[in-house]
Amino acid sequence: MKYLTGSFSLLFLLLVSVYAYGGNDSTLTDLRTSGTLVSKVKISGKVVDENEKPLSGANVVEEGTTNGVIAGANGNFTILVADSSILNISFIGYKPKAVPVRGRQYVYVKLSEDVLLLDDIIVTALGLKRKESALTYSAKQVDGEELTRVKEPNMIFSLAGKVAGMQVNKTSSGLGSSAKVLMRGIRSVAGNNQPLYVIDGVPVLNTSNEQAFTAIGGTADAGNRDGGDGISNLNPEDVESISVLKGSPAAALYGSQAANGVILITTKKGRGDKREITFSTNLTFDKSFCLPEFQNTYGESDGKKQEMPTYDNAGDFFRTGLTSMTSLSVSTGNEHYQTYFSYANTTGKGIIENNKLNKHNINFRETTRLLDNRLMLDANINLFRQIINDRSPSGGFYMNSLVGLYRFPRGKDITEYRDHFEVWDDSRNMNVQNWHSGTEDFEQNPYWVVNRIRSKDVRNRTMASLTADLKVTDWFRLQARGSADNVSDKVRQKFYASTAPALAGMNGRYIEADYQETMFYGDIMGMFEKKFRDFSLQGAVGASINDKTVNSLRYDSKTASLKYANVFNIANINMNGSAYIDQQIDARRQMQSVFATAQVGYKESLIIDLTARNDWASTLAYTPNEGSGFFYPSVGAAWIMNKMLAFPEWVSFSKVRGVWSKVGNDIPLYVTNPVSHVGAGGEIEYSDAAPFEDMKPEMTTSVELGTEWRFFNSRLSFSGT
Repeated sequence: MKYLTGSFSLLFLLLVSVYAYGGNDSTLTDLRTSGTLVSKVKISGKVVDENEKPLSGANVVEEGTTNGVIAGANGNFTILVADSSILNISFIGYKPKAVPVRGRQYVYVKLSEDVLLLDDIIVTALGLKRKESALTYSAKQVDGEELTRVKEPNMIFSLAGKVAGMQVNKTSSGLGSSAKVLMRGIRSVAGNNQPLYVIDGVPVLNTSNEQAFTAIGGTADAGNRDGGDGISNLNPEDVESISVLKGSPAAALYGSQAANGVILITTKKGRGDKREITFSTNLTFDKSFCLPEFQNTYGESDGKKQEMPTYDNAGDFFRTGLTSMTSLSVSTGNEHYQTYFSYANTTGKGIIENNKLNKHNINFRETTRLLDNRLMLDANINLFRQIINDRSPSGGFYMNSLVGLYRFPRGKDITEYRDHFEVWDDSRNMNVQNWHSGTEDFEQNPYWVVNRIRSKDVRNRTMASLTADLKVTDWFRLQARGSADNVSDKVRQKFYASTAPALAGMNGRYIEADYQETMFYGDIMGMFEKKFRDFSLQGAVGASINDKTVNSLRYDSKTASLKYANVFNIANINMNGSAYIDQQIDARRQMQSVFATAQVGYKESLIIDLTARNDWASTLAYTPNEGSGFFYPSVGAAWIMNKMLAFPEWVSFSKVRGVWSKVGNDIPLYVTNPVSHVGAGGEIEYSDAAPFEDMKPEMTTSVELGTEWRFFNSRLSFSGT
């Protein structure tokens, strides 16, 4: 009986609802899940912009529900909502507006442009966010999707060709090779022209334990070895965007570290509005792009040309390389806590035999908002491990397998020397290098170089950072950041007996090197942003400290040879004057700085940008600048003309800008105070360098002028600097 009663009750409510609908065209009732009747009204309206032009496609949604409609071609809409509800009306590029119904049957809604939405926000020096249109210097932002569309183990290679004035060159050392990045050419005489890399506002190490810098090789002529770089350690999938500050005007706030430009990397973090699990995998095949054009004909005395037998000796030397990159990330959170975790694995084999790479990345980031969202804490830790077997030489003569390969006689098959790159030597009772000519000069059997000059590089890296951001008032914030970055490299190289005498002793050569570099960074800033009618003011004042310490130890038998042939360990090295031992203990350099920046705007059209910084560098000890440090400023201006002048409608944006800046740069370690060290065999090796006590900081002065234009609703853009 109770089921029948319930059915009659439901039928009665439905009849009441139908009766209400039929009796009134503008006021309706609705049966909610709670079983109560809610009065509904039909609202009509129109959405326009500040110039009374209809906004077709505007969203009209009843607050707290999924009930909504889209405005038609003339901006008109009709929606059925509760009489006590609020309409949320929004349109891309305009500030949203909430309109209470309150018994009305028609609303006329005017939306105003949201300048922040229309203007791209770009991350600049010290992690400060600025409107791209208000910048007085040239900068370019690249979305993370551009880096992962075609994945590279070193993500910086993905920037090649995407930023004007920026050169990205890859060395020839195969998998794990470093990138040489130049912003507007070479400008520093201090030797390092690489830009500064900054992750989430904090500088990081871009360390390489060794680079080739002579025709023979790098440290102690160990063959042209590329020790890789620091930026290749990052997982491209963790990157949200990259801002490239090309000139010294853009980098003035970072000081001497940024004298050659800055690459600002913003990484992903958890989101409070959604939970997401992302899995991606990528497979890349590598082939040698091109080979030299070899001469396969020769002329005889009678002038006739003869064709030699052709063998693809060079082409057969290279194989198809393969790189696999797999990544898994998890993003979750709520209004107060957001979490991001990712793991990535990269494995690959290069186009030259035995060159292999295996890399692991683990990233964990936690963001917390406390005190009614006034305090934000952001902690991040990144763990990295990479193993590279048999890096290819990056150039030069002796260690370069391509020298012997390309100079091999035309018309002769190299198969014999490929299958038998070593032969038995009765006099030495071991295998030695087999080649058509002697190895006293720089030419060696390329297959001997690949199979009997072996190396293994292992890198472990830990990066950790913590940021605290406190909103003191609506216009003033305090921010403190700290980070620790540690790189640990271990390198082992084996040169078998009968390797070219210029590279190894009679019994071979063994190199064992450990390299550790640690950087601690910290800064504190007060940031402000205020508007006064037509004027706006924003800026920051702060101080920072950057402390780097290097500890390294390198054993190298060089041409001193080994006691026993092809026995590769430290105990087998002849410790005499020909061996090479180098050790650095707590080689430390520190930079202390104070800085300030301010940007003044008038009607969001005229902008003046000012920066100032003073650095105290430990490398300038024993010089007149030791106590006072070195100061450098910058001043820039920009005029967004279309906000003050009447341009045709097809001109969407127009700006002219100019900036003058000076950026300081310190000097390498021990230049002002050379130190002696103990060499192989225990002998003291005195430094023959004179102390440069009058050394001054390197100063780079720049003037940059530019203009930017956009046309046809920003479909066409032009920028010149």
